[in-house]
Formats: sequence, C-alpha cells, structure tokens
Amino acid sequence: MDNLIAILNDKTIYAMNAHCLVKHAIESMGFSPTLQRQFYTTCFTETPLTQIKQLTKKIKGRRIELAPYGLVFWKNQLFNIGASPAIYINAKGTSISKFLLDEFRSIFNGITQFKSLKEAESAHYKNIVHYYSLINVVKDEHDFMWEREWRHHGDFRFTYRDVVAIVAQDPDRFRSTCQQHCNEQLTKYLNRLPIISPDFTYEELIEELAEITWAR
Repeated sequence: MDNLIAILNDKTIYAMNAHCLVKHAIESMGFSPTLQRQFYTTCFTETPLTQIKQLTKKIKGRRIELAPYGLVFWKNQLFNIGASPAIYINAKGTSISKFLLDEFRSIFNGITQFKSLKEAESAHYKNIVHYYSLINVVKDEHDFMWEREWRHHGDFRFTYRDVVAIVAQDPDRFRSTCQQHCNEQLTKYLNRLPIISPDFTYEELIEELAEITWAR
C-alpha cells in the first residue's frame, strides 16, 4: 500500500530496472549507469480486472511477489505515448537466445557510454534500445506470456485525470489511509476515483466502476 500511495503522490511510476533478455548483459558489459538506465521500463498488464487476483498469488519460478495494489489506465492512452506489448519469442528447440545476445554484444562492442551509442548509431540508437528493452524468450522454465505484459520505456508520468481506477485489497482502508497520507489534490480527487478490490465479483466491479464514473 505504501508504494502505491507514494506513486500517487508523485504522479510517477519510476522505471527502476530492465526486464528483458539483455538484462544480465547490460549489467556485465561495463555499461555506464546512464546507458543502463536507457533500458529501464515500467511494466503494465492488460489482464482483465476480474482476473487481477491471479497475478498476485504465489507463482513457482517468479522472483518478485506482487501485492494486490495498482492503477488502471486506458490501453489506448498507453499505446499513444509509446508503450508496447512485451515481445515474447519462442526459444524452444532453437538457439535464438544466443543469436539475439550475440547480435546485442556485436552492436555494443566497445560501447559502454550512452554518448558513444548515439555517435555510433546516430539514426537508430533509440530504436535499438527500445527493441531490446521489449524482448524476452519463452522456454520451458521461463514462460510468463500469460501475464499479458506491456512496457513503457522510462518513467511513466500521469495526471489524476489519467487514472481510470485504483486497485486495493481493502478499498475502505485504502481510502482512509489516503486521507491521512496523500497530498491535498489527491485527497480531493480520490472521491471521483473507483477503488476496486481484486476479490470483487464481476457484478461488484461493474457497480463500483459505473457508480463513480457516471458521477464524474
């Protein structure tokens, strides 16, 4: 809950890490912090709201445990500012992982600074970073296509008007906590935002979204 309140107060979801095939390569190839940050993304899911609870349960093989808190945005809004579905490539029975990593190392051979990348690939340096920040491969031991992930390159900044709804385990407790710890602008706007629990039934979800949305 604290993380979500901080995101709402800052009106920013910060890109803190890379989540792609080349994640370990950029950590081991001597890239400068500035160049590494070019691959950082913020992550979203287009999972139906009625299935959000499936994302937060314990899942074998997943290193990050998710909590039942989040923000809902319109998909076309994310698309219009450059977000894209994560690219999952089937690596079963192929050496495509090695091919992609070899190509990556070839492009960045001798390049460890962001300035050097811009000089070497002046026409396409943004496209190269954007492409590799989206790619993952699917293997027997690593398959998260079901998460229906989208990625936005860099920090994601929003206004309260951009938020369609808030996801919180206990909507009443979350609203009460926000009254104590959120900035004045958010406190006022909170009454105009649906707050939905992952445990809501389809009927409860529709009722909450409809009641608040129609009252705006």
